[in-house]
Amino acid sequence: MADSPTGNTQALASEEGSASRPKPKIKISLIKTSPAGTTGLKDSPTHGEDTEAMELDDPTATTPKAESKDGNLGNSESTKHGEVKEDDTQEELIMKLFDMVRDVAAEQLALKQLQITNTICRLKELQDQQPPKAAFSPAIANSCRERLEGTLTYLISELSAIPPANWTTYKRKLLKFCESELILTMTFPERLYKVVDIIYLPEEMDAIPKEEFERLHSVARICVAAAQALGPESESEEALAEKWIRAKAQDLEFLKKMFRSMRGIYKASAPERTEMPWETKA
Repeated sequence: MADSPTGNTQALASEEGSASRPKPKIKISLIKTSPAGTTGLKDSPTHGEDTEAMELDDPTATTPKAESKDGNLGNSESTKHGEVKEDDTQEELIMKLFDMVRDVAAEQLALKQLQITNTICRLKELQDQQPPKAAFSPAIANSCRERLEGTLTYLISELSAIPPANWTTYKRKLLKFCESELILTMTFPERLYKVVDIIYLPEEMDAIPKEEFERLHSVARICVAAAQALGPESESEEALAEKWIRAKAQDLEFLKKMFRSMRGIYKASAPERTEMPWETKA
């Protein structure tokens, strides 16, 4: 049976259409092993998408760190913090120098060499501007001791107010204080504070319950004289010393009035008692 012309024409048209139509391209790429250890295949229409998928799936892919202007890894804030300024003090320069070299690798240290050198030079310049410090020596200790003992010879009346056993202890501590290197850098108020701690406070604890306020007046004058004797010969703190003596005298006058008032109140409430409670305790 012969084919019809119409059927042949349709078959030929179908074959020509299928031959001219482009076939879809399928590109197979290997998916990286997942954490569970499975593998598979996927379609990758373009090379760009395949590369992007490979980079995203790579567990070792990391974001590169930004480099600072001087080539060091890290943010620019630390670099700014380490800049040397004209008004930096020695303490600030030392802290900046410490920040520059702390936890720094060898290659980064080489990049910071110029900055470190500038900081050290500036620190050396500030140190050279400082006045030289007097070195402590036995001669200085001897001179302090001599001035102290010479001053005490003019305070025989005041020293008689202190019990001899107590004064022996105080004098030993004062002579030991003369041999301290700290005495070179102490101001008059600092020395007075130390002398008060050695002499006045123990005497105050013993004298106040007994209401021996004149005794404390004498002790206050001894403290001021000793603090002045332990200082340099060129020092002049007479005004400050007299001001402290007046303030201490006012304190003692207040204590005297307070104890007088307490004595009157106690006698009014218990007239049969002749001793005050603090006197019995003392």
